[in-house]
Amino acid sequence: MALLEKRNLERYRTLASVKTNSSGFPLYPPKASGIKGQRRLITSTGIFVILAFLPWLPILGWFTIFNPATNYGLGNIAYVFAYAAAGVGFNLLIGYSGTLGLAHAGIFALGAYGTAILSAPQECLDYDTCETIIRPAVAGYGWPFLVALPVVCIVAALIGALVGFPAARLKGFYLAIATLALGELIVKLISLDAKLWSGLKTNSGTGKQVPIFELFGSGQLKSAYFISLASLIITFVAYVIYTENRLGRTLKAVRDIEIATGPLGISGTYYKLVAFGLSSFAAAFAGAAWAQNSAFVNPTSFRTRLLVFLLVVLILGGLGKLWGPLIGAFVFVYLRQEFQDQQKLLFFLIGVALMLAILLLPEGFASLPDRMRDSRWVQDLRRRFKSAKVSS
Repeated sequence: MALLEKRNLERYRTLASVKTNSSGFPLYPPKASGIKGQRRLITSTGIFVILAFLPWLPILGWFTIFNPATNYGLGNIAYVFAYAAAGVGFNLLIGYSGTLGLAHAGIFALGAYGTAILSAPQECLDYDTCETIIRPAVAGYGWPFLVALPVVCIVAALIGALVGFPAARLKGFYLAIATLALGELIVKLISLDAKLWSGLKTNSGTGKQVPIFELFGSGQLKSAYFISLASLIITFVAYVIYTENRLGRTLKAVRDIEIATGPLGISGTYYKLVAFGLSSFAAAFAGAAWAQNSAFVNPTSFRTRLLVFLLVVLILGGLGKLWGPLIGAFVFVYLRQEFQDQQKLLFFLIGVALMLAILLLPEGFASLPDRMRDSRWVQDLRRRFKSAKVSS
């Protein structure tokens, strides 16, 4: 009896902390308390701790492409993190708000080029001091990388929000074309002649060598690895915070029943602008991390093909799924590196993987645990265990 009263008291306290409407019904479902309520946080923390120490752990040593003991494998994992970070922002925009914005390739290029130009030395002509592979840019602005990075990301978020204001009033095909044009416009501006980018070009046209930021003297690859991991962690944490609170629920409402949100006083345009800004911030951050890993940027790397790659990451991983972008990025980078010498076969396999994912796993690889848990044989196995416990 005392145990029952204690449980009722705990349930009352839980419901008392939940906001209710005028009729007394809770506005939001109460969250579980204790370890169950923090299960996602504990799981995410454990995974990121493993990823942080991955260069020193022989977990993927048997996997040549992702072997962290080699420079090749470490660089590929850094690419995975960068693509996954961009995919997290893309997931917020498409998966939660339902807005088909396709400017991510251009924003990705803005993050890569912006940090490269701002952090380049003001004069870098000496081959000995520049340690060049090719001749670097004649002049930059000499900003520290840790100063240039947040500035570029904030500017990208503002551009995304400003462009999203007229674009948010469009829907479907028209919105996709408008945002796709923005991404192409950014890449086209980067590709313009020397009159615009005076002093910021190399012997290889508009390509630019990226000044390497070394984290505590750990070398280029490990620094790029941890910068890419930081971009993934920051975007991931921001994604969880926003989607678990009012913003995520409102974006879902705007996505599913936008016609009903207006009479309730919810501005669909405002929340779409927030989604545009946050996704642009994530794309620029991921672009800067990608540039640190590749050490060289060129406008041809940010054409429409990059946008297709990001969509592949999102669809394969799972649209609207928390770990979808990371899983999709691993699958995509594996395919790209395994068949990098056979481009036609690579695109064929990507197409086959997309068709299979849409037909067999419409919610992506991240939905496999849920599908297995809800499958008939797992349910039957649970019933047998319960009956065995009851009989014993």
